[in-house]
Amino acid sequence: MLTFDRLFAEHVATGLARQMALGDLIGERDWQLDLGSGTVTFGDDLRYQIQLLGTESHRDGSWLWAWANEASGLPPALLRLCGWLREYGHHHGIAEFTEPTFPLQRADGHRLALLASGLTGRCYYRGPYPGGAAFFHLDDAPPQITAPLRPERTVTVLGQVIQGFPVDHRVAVESFLRQQSWHLAPAPTSLTAHRSDGSTLRVDFDSLGRVSNMSTTVNP
Repeated sequence: MLTFDRLFAEHVATGLARQMALGDLIGERDWQLDLGSGTVTFGDDLRYQIQLLGTESHRDGSWLWAWANEASGLPPALLRLCGWLREYGHHHGIAEFTEPTFPLQRADGHRLALLASGLTGRCYYRGPYPGGAAFFHLDDAPPQITAPLRPERTVTVLGQVIQGFPVDHRVAVESFLRQQSWHLAPAPTSLTAHRSDGSTLRVDFDSLGRVSNMSTTVNP
């Protein structure tokens, strides 16, 4: 049976890679959200269409999906993506996508948005405000956000995933490398991956299935 945790392990690295690319793009720019036009502006030179995901409340420690936030009168055109996630949740039995609200201890905004990024091919932004934060996807981010990674960046992303999230290491590693178009040669305690440019990546696992070592050979 597919679970939120399994799905998260499969997609977290891809979502995180896109967040790192977005961070490289926007740097320390301020942000401004305009629900009327359905856009977010970073600084005075970057502007993108958005799709709303939901909000975190720091007052009661809960998540609220944008499709369930009827009190705010949000434009329906900005709810298409979170509505798609709701339908995906119904189809696959992922309650975190179908329940209107739940405690952040169960799944916070970053986990939900990272998974959504992996599923939808987008990146997200967390916009803090007094008492909480809004999460939304960029609907027309530049191609560099989803471009294939260099091997060095691939290792960096995987390292951050296994250090920052309680996921099944093997599932996370194999899923991400496949999504990045590496060719895998798995073994019981290791994994060797090859890219079309001749680069290789080896990942070793301990007896508990945790990553114990990663090494790369990069073809310039």
